[in-house]
Amino acid sequence: MSPDVIGWIASVVFLARLMPQPIRLARTGVPDGVSGLGAINSVVSDIAWILYGLVAGLVPVWAVTAAALVPGLATVALLRRRLVRADLLGGAAWLGLILIAAVAGKLALVLAGSVLVNQGPQVWTAIRSNRLEGIAKTTWYIALADAAVWGLYGVVQPEADFALVGYGVVLMSSAVTILLRVWWTSRRSGADPLLADLAVAPA
Repeated sequence: MSPDVIGWIASVVFLARLMPQPIRLARTGVPDGVSGLGAINSVVSDIAWILYGLVAGLVPVWAVTAAALVPGLATVALLRRRLVRADLLGGAAWLGLILIAAVAGKLALVLAGSVLVNQGPQVWTAIRSNRLEGIAKTTWYIALADAAVWGLYGVVQPEADFALVGYGVVLMSSAVTILLRVWWTSRRSGADPLLADLAVAPA
């Protein structure tokens, strides 16, 4: 399978991963367990990935990330009442770092860690909260495939793309952690996590 085909498959999986969370927020109005800082950082990172994809000539990267801005902005909008000053300041700091890296010609290096900045707040929120009803588990199931395919896409480039490989490793770890945490909190509450999702709204 050619790198281009893998790239487009990865793009479809990536976009599919982004849809369940804003849909669940819109249908249920329950934001418990969803990180506002993570949502803001993801939007900022999407803008940076667009620039990176354009400069590197990776069409799947910039094209899919441009499309990803729509669900990303929708998620932030749906969480707007739960955002606090720390979320806004954290997002502004991340944007400032990206701009500095771009000017210094180190954008790829910073992007290698962007997935950690995006997913780290969500992992932390999931770990320290016992109310995770707002998390769309489907997002994180799809994230497992997203991480695997984008990581593979980075490996099969003529020169291995460590930004994409790093994305795959961190996203995979984040998805496993969050799914285990959601399972554990659901188990402690005595609720069946699958039936709970179906009873409220598809996620």
